[in-house]
Amino acid sequence: MVAAAFAALTLAVQGPPQPRPSPLHLIAHGDSITVFLSEAPPPGGGFVVYRGPSGGALVRITPQPVTPARSAAEAAGVIGPDLVAVERTVQALGPVDMFRRLQSDPFAGSVLSALYPRVAVALGRAWVDTGVTRGAVLTYRIVFTDAGGHETWRRLEGAVQVVDQPPPSATSLASEVGDHLVTLSWAYPRGPQTVNVFAFVVYRADSSQAPFVRVSASPVLLSDTGRITYHDPTVTNGASYRYRVTALDVIGREGAPSEPLDVTPVDRTPPSFPADVATRVVANGVLVVWRLSPEPDAAGYVVERSLHFDGPFTRLKAALIPVDHPSYLDTAAVQGAEDYYRVVAVDRSGNESAPSATVEAAVDFRVPPEPPDSVWVVPDHHRLIVRWRRSTSHGVMGYVVYRGTPGETPTRLLRLPTTDTVYVDSGYGAKGLHPGGRYVVGVTAVDSGRTQSARKLVQVLVPDDEPPDPPTGLLARDIGGRYAEVAWSAPQAPDVASYDLQRAAAGSTFVTVAHVTGRPPFAVRDTGVVHGRLYVYHVVAVDSAGNRSAPADDTLPFTRPTPPPAPRHLAARATPGGVVLVWERVADAELAGYRVTRASLPTGEFTPLAGGLIHGTTFTDPAPVPGSYYRVEAVDTSGNLSAPSPAVRAGTGAS
Repeated sequence: MVAAAFAALTLAVQGPPQPRPSPLHLIAHGDSITVFLSEAPPPGGGFVVYRGPSGGALVRITPQPVTPARSAAEAAGVIGPDLVAVERTVQALGPVDMFRRLQSDPFAGSVLSALYPRVAVALGRAWVDTGVTRGAVLTYRIVFTDAGGHETWRRLEGAVQVVDQPPPSATSLASEVGDHLVTLSWAYPRGPQTVNVFAFVVYRADSSQAPFVRVSASPVLLSDTGRITYHDPTVTNGASYRYRVTALDVIGREGAPSEPLDVTPVDRTPPSFPADVATRVVANGVLVVWRLSPEPDAAGYVVERSLHFDGPFTRLKAALIPVDHPSYLDTAAVQGAEDYYRVVAVDRSGNESAPSATVEAAVDFRVPPEPPDSVWVVPDHHRLIVRWRRSTSHGVMGYVVYRGTPGETPTRLLRLPTTDTVYVDSGYGAKGLHPGGRYVVGVTAVDSGRTQSARKLVQVLVPDDEPPDPPTGLLARDIGGRYAEVAWSAPQAPDVASYDLQRAAAGSTFVTVAHVTGRPPFAVRDTGVVHGRLYVYHVVAVDSAGNRSAPADDTLPFTRPTPPPAPRHLAARATPGGVVLVWERVADAELAGYRVTRASLPTGEFTPLAGGLIHGTTFTDPAPVPGSYYRVEAVDTSGNLSAPSPAVRAGTGAS
């Protein structure tokens, strides 16, 4: 991806600007045509409009260029009643900040121009041609102007019939349901009738008889990646809803709604398992207690018992234990036996949690043996190797190993006592223990009557050798050609201590730009970038143990916002070898070369003569067309074109 981006910039710098899909939208509405540009005019400039019948001559119909607002105050006046909503959308602190964000963020400018027609006018992207004849087929030409109001070589052209064509309906509306969540998805046909559609509006009815009400606070943007999706988290489990979707075009018209879709969300998410389960032998049995469930929809608990650590388990009570009473007295516990207990939480939809950790209760009054003489625990990557010395008591048949975290009741790891003095703890399902986790490991001795000794406890830390996740949301932005701003969000890893930001240009190695610590938001201003180059930024998260994440990366073409000066003193001379053009060198530190164009008329359509840039100040047209006019434009390293030189003409005879 990075190599392709470098190649794309190299092509843009070494040759003339490449053709792109037209950003011109012509939308018929009643007896008017709205001219809408999905891209902003060049900085400081605007555009003029030519119109004519299909196949006929085009006439300029805008006496003055259509230009964007020149100041934040003017933009605020044009946006008017939509000002508060626009400021909230771009998270601006006021009109000046809003105007700066709309100008510096092309994507935000395009989306908000489509959402709010007044924003399109303020940014110089929209103009309405009124009084056209319905049914007519018209051709429009948009010519961009420079800061002085002069027409440039850039132009767009398109045709439209003055007939209302509302957006077609969305198709294949489908849904997925979850716990208090409905996810809608739909398809949308692509073609000439949908070229002006940019977003969708989602409506919901809370019953088959209720009216449809809009539920998407903001339009759902059209995506080119496949089906469009929308998440509705404001639903109630078990309730029935009806949805439909309408398409929205760039002048705010909604199309016909899709076919309605009936949806009923269902809770399929089990609650979390009960924590801190513990037992205590009392006079009339075994008391099992646990922590109150934090789940808002918890309905109660089920207690299970077994004679063996790994089951099978039997449920002790058919009815649920009330959710606000997290305890159970087992009066059927057998004196002299070792019973095992676990607890399951159940929610109001009948979903059951995974079982809690298994705990034991030895209902016995015999004297326990002495614990193991010593216990050692050695971390081995994500495992723990537990060793101990044998108990000094007689009649010891084996040992049991426990593990937990500080402050919780340790969990038994062995169903049957082991006769060995070493045990390898690889974690649940042999998936390893948490890197950086602190654990309490205990070992007990068990005699022939299955009586256990006190636990010999040791605390141990598993080394953190696992790198954190990469930072998320990395975005590099060109701030008006003055500097680059690089921002990112923290990953979910809890122990990230710092970030390293690096930068590389085409053909060069990465250099460190900044070492960032502290709290979010994270943003760095990079003033060491050069116009006309493509940069790759890497951000690496570093945790408190020094582990480094994989890099998050983004690319940024850093360009100059203003074009170079126009070439001057262009002269043309006819020679036997062709027309020789000579002009004065443009004094610009970021000059990349020149482009020579030719047309049959001084106001005609000028076309380039060379396949790439000209690096000198002379050019020979070896195959001149009699009576042709020539112009020269300067091109800088950012691909910006200057205004053209005045057109000149040379005779076809030899000088």
